[in-house]
Parts: sequence; C-alpha cells; structure tokens
Amino acid sequence: MRKLSLIFVLALAASAAIVDGIVATVGRTVITDSMVRRSLRNAALLAKEPLQETEAVWELNRNRLIEQALVKEEIRISRYPVAQPDEVRAGVDQIRAQLGGPAAFAAQLREYKLTEADVAENVAWQITFARFITYRFRPAVQVTEDALRAFYAKWTPAGAKPPFEERRDALEVEFIAEESSRYLDRWLKEVRQVTRIETLQPGGAKP
Repeated sequence: MRKLSLIFVLALAASAAIVDGIVATVGRTVITDSMVRRSLRNAALLAKEPLQETEAVWELNRNRLIEQALVKEEIRISRYPVAQPDEVRAGVDQIRAQLGGPAAFAAQLREYKLTEADVAENVAWQITFARFITYRFRPAVQVTEDALRAFYAKWTPAGAKPPFEERRDALEVEFIAEESSRYLDRWLKEVRQVTRIETLQPGGAKP
C-alpha cells in the first residue's frame, strides 16, 4: 500500500510537470509556462487590453522573463535595494483604484485569470527594476545642454511643439529615461553572451 501511494504521488508530480513545463533556463534560474502566462496576463491587465495568449505574445513575455532573470541575478550579486512591503501595498492599492475600485478589480482579476498576489508580485518587480535602472545606469548618463537640444530637435510631439525652455525639465526626464534604456539594452546583450540560456517549447522540446 505504501509503495502504491508513493507511485500515485510521483504520477501526480509528473503530471504537474507536464502541465507547467519548463520553457527556459537562465543559468540556474528556471522559467515555467505558468510564469510566462502570469507575465502576459499582468501586462494585459495593466494596459487595460484584451487578454491574448497567442504564440507571439507568449514568446515576447518569455523573452521578458529571461531578461528579468538576468537583472535579478545582478541585483542579488550587487545587493541593489528591492521593493519593500509597504511600497508594494501602495502600488496594488493604486492599481485597484485605477481599475475602478475593489469590486471592479476583483472582477478583472477573474477575467485575466490572476490573483491579487500575482499583481503584488508584478508590482514588487516593477519597483525593484526601476530602482535598479536608477542605481545601475543613471550615473552614466551625461545631461548636457547640447544633448538636450539635440534630443529636443528629434522630439515629435502629437500636437504643437512647445519652445525648448518650456519643456526643458520634462525633456531632461525623457532624455535620462531613453539613455538609461540604451545602457540597459547594451548591458543585457553583453550579459546574454556570457550566460547559459536555453529555451524549450511548453511540452519540453527544444524549439
């Protein structure tokens, strides 16, 4: 009887592994199909877009989680500050309010197949990631008058273009964000080259 129980448990574990298969490994980090689907559902919820679990959207979010794993490892090694519980609660409260209050929020969680814990996890990551960008890449961005004016010259707003001085502070924020993003992309490309990354299809087969 004990042997039969053990076989039953192992069978259940094997079944779970098939349902939620590994779809990528990044160094020692494992990414599963359910993680990718939570990512794309969170993205759709926050963007207030219809839920689409197409192959293209799935692939986009798997790649996003691969990059996230690379950043998390750098945060762990370099001990960058992470989101705190009170910040996460405030972030979830803000999303709840933006989506229409408690009842509407609960309804949309059901629609997008998410839990509040899923949203909280995503909020924690967004806060931590923004902090990582600020600490890791912001110091490298050189904000000069010439750089801002060149950025302004290429800027194409939807409406009439305001004078440079009226928009200067906002331009500086946008310039820093864009330059930090370029540094991040360069860093990710370099880290990808020295990290063992393997991708698999949801069933476990390599693409």
